[in-house]
Amino acid sequence: MSSRIIESIAYSYIGRIIEPHLAEFEGLKLTLRKAGIDQSVRMYLSVRIFWATILSLVSLVFLIAIKIVVKEQLSIILVILLPVLVLIGMIVYTWIYPSYLVGERKRKLEAALPTAASYMTAMASAGVTPDRIFRALTQETIGVAIVKDAKKISRDISVFGYDIVHALGEASLRSPSPKYSSFLEGIVGTFTSGGELQRYLEVSTETLMTDKVQSEKNFIDSLGVMAELFMVIGVVAPIFFIVILAMMSMLGGSGGNSTLLMAVLVYVIIPVAELGIIVLIDAQQPEL
Repeated sequence: MSSRIIESIAYSYIGRIIEPHLAEFEGLKLTLRKAGIDQSVRMYLSVRIFWATILSLVSLVFLIAIKIVVKEQLSIILVILLPVLVLIGMIVYTWIYPSYLVGERKRKLEAALPTAASYMTAMASAGVTPDRIFRALTQETIGVAIVKDAKKISRDISVFGYDIVHALGEASLRSPSPKYSSFLEGIVGTFTSGGELQRYLEVSTETLMTDKVQSEKNFIDSLGVMAELFMVIGVVAPIFFIVILAMMSMLGGSGGNSTLLMAVLVYVIIPVAELGIIVLIDAQQPEL
């Protein structure tokens, strides 16, 4: 079944149920726009709810089949609970995923912005108009997020007939990055007030380059703190608790519980803690 057929079925049947409640999802509508997801709220929710329902039913049928085969060895509570957890997990994913994309797009836009501003400065110094600058930007490999947004700006001008002011205004509204929005609004303000675009771009490029260097310095400084945190959580604390549990086991103070606690520590707590540190470092790392 192709994705278009699935979208059509979901939009027609599930979307009909969602339609009266769309006013309650205005926040999601803005998030989808900032995330770069080119779907309406009705389409987005319909498709995700469709897949959540399908996966829940598949897991339910699969567990019932296992229950029939192994009989009493599989709890009926698990058969009911797992599909519910799958459904809840898909709903949470549906709500969180756009926010994750917003953060990723923000990072990529801000990472590529200094280079894009420098390129635009060079184009403006040659007397190229703003609409042609953004059209030329679509042919570059400066950054995927910047290039995609430049393509949308160029599309708004050439296909929808927007003027440059309106097109940049729309781009500013859908931007997840306040820095990028401010940059575009500055171009609009300079263009409408008759200011010198080249001078504005030169100043913006210098400021953006300085900010990027500073953010990279801050990240390097934070790596020292992360290294100490890793030593405490990933090395010192596990060794301490493993030694304590081993001593308790030898002394017979906790019976078989010490073995279970050690297994939970080694296979669950330590990997989760170290994964948390990795995620924290990745979240702070500036895009190159």
